[in-house]
Amino acid sequence: MRALWRLAAVAVAGAALYFAGIVNSIILEHPDRGGVGVVVVAVGAAIVLIVFALTGTGRGDAATAGSGRWPVRGTWAFVCLMSLVSLGWLASMPRQHSFDWTPYHNDAIALNECAARLVLQGQDPYTDLDLFSCYGRLAIGPDRTTPLRRGLFASDVIYPTDEELDAAWELRSRGVGTNEEFVWRPSYPALSFLFLLPVVALGWDPNYLYVACLLVAMALVIARSPGSLRPFFLTGLLGAASLTAFTVGGSSDLLYALPLAIAWMYRDRKWAALPFGLAIATKQIAWFFIPFWLIAVATERGWRAAGRDLGIATGVFAITNLPFIVHDAQAWILGILTPLVEPMFPRGSGLIFLFTNGDLPLPPSIVYAVAEVVAAIGCLVVAWRSRRTSPELGAVLAIVPLYFAWRSLFSYFFLLPLFAFAAVARMPLGELAGDRAKRLGALTIFAAPSRPV
Repeated sequence: MRALWRLAAVAVAGAALYFAGIVNSIILEHPDRGGVGVVVVAVGAAIVLIVFALTGTGRGDAATAGSGRWPVRGTWAFVCLMSLVSLGWLASMPRQHSFDWTPYHNDAIALNECAARLVLQGQDPYTDLDLFSCYGRLAIGPDRTTPLRRGLFASDVIYPTDEELDAAWELRSRGVGTNEEFVWRPSYPALSFLFLLPVVALGWDPNYLYVACLLVAMALVIARSPGSLRPFFLTGLLGAASLTAFTVGGSSDLLYALPLAIAWMYRDRKWAALPFGLAIATKQIAWFFIPFWLIAVATERGWRAAGRDLGIATGVFAITNLPFIVHDAQAWILGILTPLVEPMFPRGSGLIFLFTNGDLPLPPSIVYAVAEVVAAIGCLVVAWRSRRTSPELGAVLAIVPLYFAWRSLFSYFFLLPLFAFAAVARMPLGELAGDRAKRLGALTIFAAPSRPV
């Protein structure tokens, strides 16, 4: 019974993130619309639900008794409904251009593709990327950039208006003045664009690669789960509609999420350090998982094994980034530290959303930095103290500090259900017979096995 509630909680959290993401997008496009508080509460509630789902070891949860058939049935009926929403998003993938006229939905996708193209031409994107020629070739404009609080935008407090973005873009693209207003170099480690080399070389839409990464991650989670619970895992993964909707909508985050999910699920294996290294060599958000992954590995295999795995992961990071470090170390450092060293505007769907798009006065950025550090310390303490009683909590605690950050973009949170399902999949849940699932009132959009597999 508890196993079904764990899976349902993660799926419902993913559904909450789905609706929060939609409202968040509407408000960013139309700042006069209401719903800011709904987004902040929904994201926070999703985190709390996932914490609930990952609390405990999960040992034998599939065989525990339970009562309340109709609450279980109602919850899983909702999850099944959201599964159909996800399937609808996947089915719409070939026609996404009818909703969004370009596959380059944000600067992460656009700059990474241009960076990969430069690598194929034998150039270093950390030094040679030209933002305006890149965007000109892709036929996109300043609405898909990351603006900075300097130059023509120095007096803006919250975010430049569309008119300000267009005016600055028009000037800088004509060579008038120096581009101080837009992030122009790749702001992620090298694998973020090296993974794209074959896709770019073949002229394919990179969004198909991101969706493929999600589907592979889902398949691996299901393969890791107990056989009799796989229909529920699959229904839950689809029911967490934030995963499919915002991947199909355009997100390069799956490039780090896939190896990270593998590393978390198989951290008891020596080779898990390799995918973990790939994750941290792809995007900085994976760095937040490092201490939690080390605690989890050390708890299972000892600190010597954890140190060895960290060394291997660091080696993967170093090897994949080494050519760019050797060519121009300063440019590479400035690139991967862009979120820290550049004057970013406040942005996100965490607490900051109440101040940027709500009616509350905006505190200085140092307040959010302190809150983020305090939250990180608190999460590490919780992870350490619960390392044996709730060993999977790190899969969500790693992201919690970003909820309090100056920049808490929605893209930081929409993949949390994937990591949570990966964590639940490795729990010793036991097996659940199909007839027992029916008696409990659980539903899936697939047939459940009548006996354990």
